[in-house]
Amino acid sequence: MSSFSRYLPFVAAMALVVVASNILVQFPMQGQIGGLSLADVLTWGAFTYPFSFLVTDLANRRYGPAVARRIVFVGFMTAVVCSILIPPFLFRHGFIEFETSADRLVRIAAASGAAFLTAQLLDVTV
Repeated sequence: MSSFSRYLPFVAAMALVVVASNILVQFPMQGQIGGLSLADVLTWGAFTYPFSFLVTDLANRRYGPAVARRIVFVGFMTAVVCSILIPPFLFRHGFIEFETSADRLVRIAAASGAAFLTAQLLDVTV
């Protein structure tokens, strides 16, 4: 068994979590707690994103930090691509109400990718 195929399930799990989170972050949570509208502060993506840390932690425990870092980089690349491609796709198919401009998508992709990479690599190190 090749070294890549050994940790392919972790790569697939990370990609799945990142894609799901990038889709679900487009949909605000409906409801209200007191005077706070949940749609202003919470999206459905907040419930799937933490699973990326579970994938990273399990890979780190099983294969060590080097493999966990590779899996994080796959997740990072997936996140950047999804941040650019998913919003226009959802808009064209009527799932979200507004289209984001291309320059804004690139800034969002860079910022969310940097945050993802920083948080995940810190998790591997700690």
